Amino acid sequence: MAGNSVWTITAFVLTILVIFSYLFGEKYPPFKAVSYLLIGVAAGYAAIVVIYQVLYPRLLVPFLFPALGYSRIIALVPLVLSALLLLKIFPGTSRFGNIASGIMVGAAAGVIIGGAILGTVFAQSKAAILLFDPELGVQPGRLLDALFMLFGTISTLLYFQFGGKQRGGRSTEKTGLIKVLSGFGKLFIAITLGALFAGVISAAISALAERLSFLSQVIRLWIR
Repeated sequence: MAGNSVWTITAFVLTILVIFSYLFGEKYPPFKAVSYLLIGVAAGYAAIVVIYQVLYPRLLVPFLFPALGYSRIIALVPLVLSALLLLKIFPGTSRFGNIASGIMVGAAAGVIIGGAILGTVFAQSKAAILLFDPELGVQPGRLLDALFMLFGTISTLLYFQFGGKQRGGRSTEKTGLIKVLSGFGKLFIAITLGALFAGVISAAISALAERLSFLSQVIRLWIR
């Protein structure tokens, strides 16, 4: 019970410091102190997760206990790459760490690009194509949605089409139908960015409302 009270008081004080110090400015010392505390706690938590969920079970256990069915040869691969990555700390040996860095960047890029293509591009394309599937029946509402999505997709892609004609001494500009459609694409992009920004603002307001609700609950609990 006492432990819960300590953590409640800590959360209350930190919330008050963040809210009021942010109102006075980000350069206010309490805001910096809380920011450093948040970064330190997050870094410590990430380090603990990496140690107990990645390094120990996937590197040390296979290398130290091969009798459990693990292969030391396979375990040597991440161990060697980790050692090469540590060499980037020193300027004289940093070039040897480029091998590990290249593998990390290549693997991450492959996962990200593959996920984006298979999970987003193909899925969105399939969803848009299915709207024109005649087996689903021709419905005015469905057809209107399909045409609207098709128009938005084409116009947005044409906005990123940088070709055009140069007239006189002026810069290269899009002409004709391409210019009109790219203008609609710019409108679709603006609406999308506005919606994303509104989502970020609403999430921030929700977090603020939750913190204010927490403060009011704690104050009412203490008044009782």
